[in-house]
Amino acid sequence: MIQVRGHTLLCFQGFRGEGYSPAFVENMTRIQQDFSREPQMPVRVTDAPDQVCASCPNLSDGGCHLNGPGSEKEMAEQDRDVLRRLGLEKGQVYSWGEILHRIGQSLKPDDLDEICEGCRWLPLGYCKEGIRRLTSG
Repeated sequence: MIQVRGHTLLCFQGFRGEGYSPAFVENMTRIQQDFSREPQMPVRVTDAPDQVCASCPNLSDGGCHLNGPGSEKEMAEQDRDVLRRLGLEKGQVYSWGEILHRIGQSLKPDDLDEICEGCRWLPLGYCKEGIRRLTSG
């Protein structure tokens, strides 16, 4: 089983091997490959640092510091927003396939403009493209 933050569920939709450090990219790639091989993999959803964050150079004892002090609070709020939109409950376990289904049923690509406002990856359009693939079948 893997633990994944709410907003990171969306990040996987656009991940293309870019990231914050080589260790981060390697970890995210491995997890993404695991999900691809095993869509029934159990995922515990959370609103706190997860197994993806574990390799991020922006993780500190207080959580995420991507945008400086206070970033963890912002990230946790974003996580809770995503979980609410997808109808998922923090701490509960879902299959990766169920999560993908919920993303495809619950979100439109343009929803990311609000959900992910300020994300440095949003302007690249990768995540919107990933959401578009899920919503189109």
